[in-house]
Amino acid sequence: MLGGRLVRIAAVQSRAVYQRPGYRSLLGRLRENLRTYIRRQLELPRQEIAEIVRANVAAAKWFGVAAVFALCFLVALVVLVIALLALVLPLWASALVVLAVMGLAAGLTGYVGYRSLDLRGPTRTINSVKETIRWAKSRLLGRTAS
Repeated sequence: MLGGRLVRIAAVQSRAVYQRPGYRSLLGRLRENLRTYIRRQLELPRQEIAEIVRANVAAAKWFGVAAVFALCFLVALVVLVIALLALVLPLWASALVVLAVMGLAAGLTGYVGYRSLDLRGPTRTINSVKETIRWAKSRLLGRTAS
C-alpha cells in the first residue's frame, strides 16, 4: 500500500532464464538465422554493385560520347582511305577494295575471337557452394554427409 492506495505490480510473464529450449525451438532459431544470413549474403553484392553503378554513371556517359566520336573518326578514316585509293583507281573500285579488306579483317578477327571463347559454367562458385552444403550438413546432422 502506498498512501492508502493499493498498488499492483504487473507480473511479467516470461519463461525461466535457466529453462533449456527444446530441439524444435533450437532448430527453428537455427533455420531463421541461416535464412537471415543467406539473405544478407545475397543482398551484399546487389548493394555493392548498385553503389558502383551509381558512382560510375557520369563516367559511362562520357565514355558513350567518346565512343560516338571514335566511330565518326573511323568512318572518316575509311572515307580518307577510299579517297586516296581513288587517285589510282576509279572511285567505285577503291570503295570495293576497302569494303573487301574491312570485311576480311572483320571475319578474321571474329573467327579468332570465336576460337578463343571459353564457354563453361562458374565451376569455382559451384564447387564452393557444394562444399558449403556438405559442411552445413555435417555440422547440422553431426555426421559425414555425402
